[in-house]
Amino acid sequence: MQLLAVVLYSRWGDTRIVRFTPGKLNIVTGQSKTGKSALLDIVEFCLGRSTVTMPVGPITSTVSWYAVLVQLPGGGRAFAARPSGRQGAASTQQGMLEFGSDLEPLDHSHLIVNSDAGSIRSQIGARIGIEDNLTSARPGSLRPGFEANLGHALLLCLQGQSEIANRTFLFHRQGEEGIAGAIQDTLPYFLGAVPADQATNRQLLESSRRDLRRADNELQTAEQSAEQQDVRVRAAVAEAYAAGLITQSVFQDRALALAALQLAVATESAAVPLDDELQARVRDLEGQRTQLRQQLREASELRSMLLAQGREEGLYRDAVVSEADRLRSVEVLPTAANEQGTQCPICGSNLADSDPISADLRSALSEVRSQLADLDAARPRLRDALGHVDNHLANLRDQLRALEAAASQLAGSADPVLRTRTEERAFSRGRLDVLLQSLRPTDLSVVQQLRQRVAGLRAAVERLEAELNADDEREQINSRLLTIGIDMGRWAEELQLEHSGGPVRLDLRRLTVVAETESGPAVMGRTGSAANWIGYHLITHLGLHRFFTKHRCPVPQFLMLDQPTQAYYPSEVAQLSGEPDNDDDRLAVRRMYELINSVVTELSPDLQVIVCDHANLDEDWFQQAIVENWRQGEQFVPAEWIDRARSEDQANPT
Repeated sequence: MQLLAVVLYSRWGDTRIVRFTPGKLNIVTGQSKTGKSALLDIVEFCLGRSTVTMPVGPITSTVSWYAVLVQLPGGGRAFAARPSGRQGAASTQQGMLEFGSDLEPLDHSHLIVNSDAGSIRSQIGARIGIEDNLTSARPGSLRPGFEANLGHALLLCLQGQSEIANRTFLFHRQGEEGIAGAIQDTLPYFLGAVPADQATNRQLLESSRRDLRRADNELQTAEQSAEQQDVRVRAAVAEAYAAGLITQSVFQDRALALAALQLAVATESAAVPLDDELQARVRDLEGQRTQLRQQLREASELRSMLLAQGREEGLYRDAVVSEADRLRSVEVLPTAANEQGTQCPICGSNLADSDPISADLRSALSEVRSQLADLDAARPRLRDALGHVDNHLANLRDQLRALEAAASQLAGSADPVLRTRTEERAFSRGRLDVLLQSLRPTDLSVVQQLRQRVAGLRAAVERLEAELNADDEREQINSRLLTIGIDMGRWAEELQLEHSGGPVRLDLRRLTVVAETESGPAVMGRTGSAANWIGYHLITHLGLHRFFTKHRCPVPQFLMLDQPTQAYYPSEVAQLSGEPDNDDDRLAVRRMYELINSVVTELSPDLQVIVCDHANLDEDWFQQAIVENWRQGEQFVPAEWIDRARSEDQANPT
């Protein structure tokens, strides 16, 4: 998308059209207070911004509608117009939007509200390739995910007069609340580093993780309930066996044990075991107790082994993390030809002999990260194993206590005085009856269903985690930023900026430019004068738009710069003539415009740069790029509009 025209409609139906040439450098030159800066505000407003930012004065007192005509990919056009709104209004949503193949600025009589700011953004955004998407907020942010739209893309296309010379902020409106975070969240999408559905998949991953945790908890509860019921049933079997109500002390199946207990409760038996039978039962219970104690020792040893393994893995993981931190600096090196070792990773020059050190370092970093990922994946499994062992130990202890109680009772019953135990049997039968009524046997099919659901959710989580690998995403972003940084470093030398000659990069986390120097990184705000800040702004946005253009990213293919040479026009005389006061400033301005023109020429017809400035260089290519020259009475808002508005105000004072 590129700009074809900006249109003003007066209160009386007159039009003022400023036309632009797509795929070229377009210069609006002029002296101060002629309305150059308002062009940027009008473009952003017409393309969907709700807030009215046009300066109060001749524009707001004479204009009833603002409009832009844009060229869309594929040859279509869009005409977006916005009414000025009521007097003093800070914002408005009303708008007009028309599409067509050969649209021209409409007549004032044809302007009608048929849309709103949100629709203008969404419909034009869809036509330049902004797909349905969901951008996730940065880690730690309380803001929910949101959809990247044309408004976010325009933040990368505009540089106001106070922004391009700002030492702290790099992007349009970056200092406003929430804007910096929005740029950080959406720039990876506009760079093509993350797919449109990545945030949706990330939300699906979080939802699947929650479902997995819930299902896993349900499964553990069901399994623990089943295990507890097994313990209670085995204790009841031991008691019934000791009381002589049943003749079998071990059942392989819970259902068989419950059936035997129910039969014992329902059947009245007066038979009293003989002494040899009692002794046999005591020996049987003691044998079971010995087996349980052996199982208890084995489980305790297994638990100690797992705890020791956890401590060793923790020490090893700390060592791996330290190694990864030491190797992470290799990511700042360009990757274009370094994998074959044919290019210097620092200056980018070709090497006579292959030097695979950079590739070896990257390979080592990848291997260390793989080891770290394996360790992190193993930690939850270790915790689960410890949990299962702890539950098993608790169950064994419960069974051991029940067997010891039953053995003690049976040993006491061997006394000849207690041969007749009708009352004791009746008491045991009553206890068993209460126990059987309180048991709520867990349906094993439910446990099996829960296990299948947990397995399915775990597979889904693993698949999404593989697709949303955070290291892969960072590598994709860093790769693109490194590519842009190569252009930035080359252009910084052309503009003779301070700290040029070394690597220059865009820091996405801090939204600033960083120049790597021998004494350490120098952020943009510490690179000297306003001329340097402007220069670093310029090479950053040219680098971004060169990348956007070459990779067909869903960003408007125009860049608007307001007063990029302001540092070289301190005097009114220089502003009036368009030529800087001294030769050094003149050379700096020429270098700046030659850089802009060379980038536009290289990418023609796919990039348009519009510059509003004081500069008016006596160069043929510069003069050919001028679309408006607002000097000697010429200005954005026609003088007759201002005179007419002033006359009406004087005739009708409020």
